Order: sequence, then structure tokens, then C-alpha cells
Amino acid sequence: MDEAVPGPAPEGADSRVTVKEEDSPWEQACSSWESSCHAQELCRLRFRQFSYRDGTGPRQALAQLHELCRQWLRPETHSKEQILELLVLEQFLTVLPAELQAWVREHHPESGDEVVMALEGLEKDTGQQASVYTRGQDMHSLVTEYQGASSACQSLQLLPRVTALKCEPPELRQENPGEVSAEEAVSKDGLFNAKQETFEEIQQGAEASGAPNRDCVPQPPGTSVCTDRTVVHMNTLKDRHPGDLWARMHISSLEYAAGDITRKGRKKDKARVSELLQGLAFSGDSDVEEENKPEAHPAPKRLKISNVPEKNWTKRDLKPNFPSWSALDSGLLNLKSEKLNPVELFELFFDDETFSLIVNETNNYASQKNVNLEVTVQEIRCLFGILLLSGFVRRPRRGMYWEISDTDQNLVKDAIRRDRFELIFSYLHFADNNHLDQKDKFTKLRPLIKQMNRNFLLYAPLEEHYYFDKTMCECFDSDQFLNGKPIRIGYKIWCGTTTQGYLVWFEPHQEESSVMVDKDLNLGLGGNLVMHFADVLLERGQYPYHLCFDSFFTSVKLVSALKKKGVRATGTIRENRTEKCPLMNVEHMKKMKKGYFDFQVEENEEIILCRWHGDGIISLCSNAVGIEPASELSCADDEEIHQIAQPSIVKLYDECKEGVAKMDEIISKYRVRIRSKKWYSILVSYIIDVAMNNAWQLHRACNPDTSLDLLDFRRYVAHFYLENNANLSD
Repeated sequence: MDEAVPGPAPEGADSRVTVKEEDSPWEQACSSWESSCHAQELCRLRFRQFSYRDGTGPRQALAQLHELCRQWLRPETHSKEQILELLVLEQFLTVLPAELQAWVREHHPESGDEVVMALEGLEKDTGQQASVYTRGQDMHSLVTEYQGASSACQSLQLLPRVTALKCEPPELRQENPGEVSAEEAVSKDGLFNAKQETFEEIQQGAEASGAPNRDCVPQPPGTSVCTDRTVVHMNTLKDRHPGDLWARMHISSLEYAAGDITRKGRKKDKARVSELLQGLAFSGDSDVEEENKPEAHPAPKRLKISNVPEKNWTKRDLKPNFPSWSALDSGLLNLKSEKLNPVELFELFFDDETFSLIVNETNNYASQKNVNLEVTVQEIRCLFGILLLSGFVRRPRRGMYWEISDTDQNLVKDAIRRDRFELIFSYLHFADNNHLDQKDKFTKLRPLIKQMNRNFLLYAPLEEHYYFDKTMCECFDSDQFLNGKPIRIGYKIWCGTTTQGYLVWFEPHQEESSVMVDKDLNLGLGGNLVMHFADVLLERGQYPYHLCFDSFFTSVKLVSALKKKGVRATGTIRENRTEKCPLMNVEHMKKMKKGYFDFQVEENEEIILCRWHGDGIISLCSNAVGIEPASELSCADDEEIHQIAQPSIVKLYDECKEGVAKMDEIISKYRVRIRSKKWYSILVSYIIDVAMNNAWQLHRACNPDTSLDLLDFRRYVAHFYLENNANLSD
């Protein structure tokens, strides 16, 4: 260690600084130990940083790696346990936070126990204060501290009008200390003289206070804080040493003592450095203004500790413990015995209560606008007949239904006048404007949505499998977009259907969903919606339903939560939700033949993850169905048809995933075309189309041999409403 002691230069003599170099007793005692540690660390770095280009060939590169590893671990002198300890110690130092790694490496630990003891001691010492300058400190410690501050001053941002010091690391100095320029000698001479004078005044202030001398205790970065006594001494000295020199010396020392001098460390220590400097007011040519209020300490960040146990994956098939499906659909049997016509089936959903709701809210809304409408249920049914007719008799303008003379148009003209239709349609309403929930985006349709969901569930076929997915209600004024669907722009709607396309439950999408579930589960939006749909199904009875859904919803946590409810679940799953399941890599599986699959089962929760190579790579998760029995699937490859293996979980998902797609296909054929200027009219039309779809699904289930097709079924309902409500408005 170099020790530079400045002395007063005699008059007329050269102003160069005389430097005396000698090793301290502590360094002499530890030189051999440090050299050994440094040599071992150097060998480790050479081994870790070795590049393939450093060798002349693969054999030579491998031989050099063997030699570097031997030099680092030294198997001829170290036992197997010592080598193992070195490897574990290196990895432990790697996982430590960055601010602790440098501090621990300075202590040169030889084992993991020494690192743990050092860190435990650091935790006990955290929060203690350490002063930058202590009374009785010798010139050697002062100069050493200043050299540390000077070596970092280029990376520290000084105050305005404070010129930066010219800092050079000790190892870059010239070999001959005497070969320095006159300008450098003068600056160093003045600097060390000022340092000496400042230190003497600090000592005088310390002796005047009567406190005993004590050594400065080194602290790791981020734990040292300047004491009040030091700030008082510095405030006393600021008047005696105004200007840049005093600022350069003490700002650098304070910032250096406050913690890490790296850019990342300075950001962390900004609040602490501000506290150290808050009592310092500079005079002379400094433009820094003293802050009246100290900057508050930032709250320490706490690491999030997950309480979720680590998954235990095993290569075996699933062993589900759900009861088999044996429920009998008594509701469908009653509908078959009643032999309902299409109108009666449609009015299972738009029943008298629903029509009364529409009539009451429409008249109430018209009265709020000072219009005496007095609409009746018969007129609303007539309006519904025209809306259903527009699905299969399309006109560019709705006024043309009263202008063109044919069979269907005559029904419209005889049923209701055009002006009356326009007046009712413009005031069509479904909720009271005086009692709206401002947090609900669809509050004006909420009573109708609740009524329809209740009726849909009441008459839904009792089946084992259901599919949950998202669909779109076409609207070009909406900013919602859904890729991969026939309709991509409109209102996004979450819906649960049977495998044949009967809609059981639906909910329009909004940013703050009105669906409420257990917040402790932390399942996200998709998981919450699936859990709510499961609760809706369980209202009909505690049956072992089987829900299927796509990767937007699926997670291991969701499948586990459904299993606790007694609900079976299967769905495709994304790679980042597999809970570190050791399945074969996707890129590797692409190289395998079609039909290859890999699977793992979580032992604690009995949940299977399977990855299968079919037309593409698909990953699935389930709590109810596994691999066996595997089936054969015909696959065309290179103009040849051959059989490939298909796990049971893949076959089940392929059979169930078409439920929402079938519903969308049926609705799209004869969709209501008449719309009003109100933003929610498109959703009202969608609800009418969905009710027609559900009524036709029940008609086919009740009359499998003599069922009408969708067009005839829809025409029957439209004509009935127009014919049986004609002239009532007059």
C-alpha cells in the first residue's frame, strides 16, 4: 500500500511532492494469504472465461480446459469434499445480490459457512451509523480515504460550479515518481496541504469536545451513514474553507462513504447522500441552495416469497377419482312430452315476464322524454316478428318492408304501420335510467341479460361436456378486436355452450368485469370467468360436469381449483403456464414423427400435462382424462394416408371444442338486420338470435326425426307474430 504524506515545502525549493512508499504491518502479515487467494481466483476466472478460439483445435481446447480446471480446483491437494465446497461456494456467490457479491468477495471466504457468518454479521450491523472521519485518525487513513474518493470522482456528479478533480488510479501512475510536470506537482501540493490543514482542524474540534479517540469501523456498501458530530465539524469548517476546494474534498468523501460508487449504487444511495449534505451550506462562488426539508428515505423493497409448493411431476398416466356420469335429463323429457311448437319453444326464453319488462321500461323511458307511447305486449311481439323476418328477407332499407308488395311484405304492412314501428323502435328500452350502475358498461341491458341467462340455464340440456370460449357480436363502431373468429370487430362476449351449440350462459366483455369470484385464487380474468361458469352449472345440481376451454383460460391452478369443486376440466395450455413441467421441447418434438406424445402427472394434485404432435404441436392439461385408451387417427402426409396414435385427452378436446363455433355458425345464417341508432341495439339483436338458436336446438332434441330446418323454424315464429298481432296498433 502506498502512503503519501505531504509536508511543507521550504521556500525557494521545488514544489514537487515527496512520496514515501512502504508496506503497512497488516499487509506484510497477510501478503502471502492474499497472493494465494488472488492466484486461486485468477485460475477460476481463466477457467470460466476460456473461449473455444483460445485453442488451436477441439482436442487442444479440451486439454487446456482440463489444465485450467486442475489449476483452479487443485485435486492433488484438495479432497473431493473441498472441491465440492469450492463449486457450491462459487454458485452461492453468483446468486447473491449484486451489492453483496463485491463485499463478500473482499473478505475472500474459503467456505460457505464463512459466507453465511459474514452475511449474518452484516444483518446484525445493518442500521448502525459510521462516521466518515473519526477523532484520532492518522494521516495514513485520511489519505487512503481521499484516494478512494478521488478514484471514483469521475463517475460522481458534483455540484454546480464545482470543478471535477483529475483522478487517476494508482496503477496508471508513472513508474518514476519524480517525473511529473510542474503543474501536476503544484496542484497535488496545494491539494495535500489543504487536506492536511482540514484534518488538523477536525482533530482540534474533536479534542475540544473531550471525546476519546477511536478507529473507523469499515462497513459494507449501503450501511455507512455520517454522524451528527461530523456534520457539525464540517459546517464549522465551511466558513474557513469556502469555494471549490472544500466542496471537492468533502462532497467526494461523503458520497464515497455513503455507499456504492457505481451508477446503480448512486441511485440507491441518493436519499442517503442528500441527508448527509442537507446541513452543508456553501458560500463564495457556489450556486447550491440549501434544502429546507430532507429527502425521505425510500421504503425498502421486500422480496415476494411464494407460498405455493413446488410441483412434483412423474412420468405416468392419470388416475382420476371422479364419479362416472349417470345423470338423467328430466327437463328434456318433459319438453318432449309436451310437444311444443316453435313459438312456444322461443317463448321459453322470451316469456311473458321478459316481454312485460320490455314494455314497462319502454313506456317509462318514453314518459321521461315527455312522449305518451303506451306500447303493448302485442306490439312488442309484432316488432320482434319484423326483426326475425329481416334475417331471411333482407332489404337495403327497412322502409322497403312497407313499400314492396309481396307475401312477406304484406304481412308487415298489415301488422303495424311504419311510423308506429319507428316510434316504438326508437324508444325500445330495458332498464330504468334513474337506477343505473355507473361501473357496469352494459347496465342498460343488465336486466335483460340476467333474465335471459336465467331462462337459458333453466331449459339447457343436462349434458356431461360443456365448452367455454369467447365470441364476437358484429359492430363496426366497437374498438374490440378478436383474431381467429369469423367476426373480428364488435363486442366480445364470453359464453359457455354445450357441445352442440346451445348457449347456457353469456356475459359481454368489459374492462372491470361484473363477474365476482374468490380473489384469493388469483386466477386472472379468464380463470375467474371459467370458475363463475362452473358455479352456474352447479346451481342445477352437483354433477361431475366436464368443462373444456382453450389456452387463454387454462392454467394448472385453474384446473386444480375446478377439481376441488368437483368439476372435471380439460384445455390447451400455454408454455409459460406449465409450472416447469419437464415435457419434451416443442422444437425437438417437431422433429419426431406425427403421433408422438409426451406426458407428465403432478403427484400431489393428480393433474396431467400432455404434448402431442399431430397436425401441429399441441399441449393440453386435464384433471379427468389421461392417455389411455389411445385411439388411431388417419393422417395424410406426403400424399399417403397412415394411422397415428391419438391420446384420449386429445380426442376428448377435439370433440368438445366445436360448441361455440357451432353456435356462431347457426346465428350467422339468418342474423337480424334491422338496427337502431342506439349503441346497444346490436346486442339486443344478438340476444334474439341466440334465443332462436337455443329454441331450435331444443326443437331438434325433442323431434329428432321430424324436426324443421333453421329457416323454416325461424319463418314459423316470424309469421306467427305478424299474423296474430295484425291491426292491434290501429
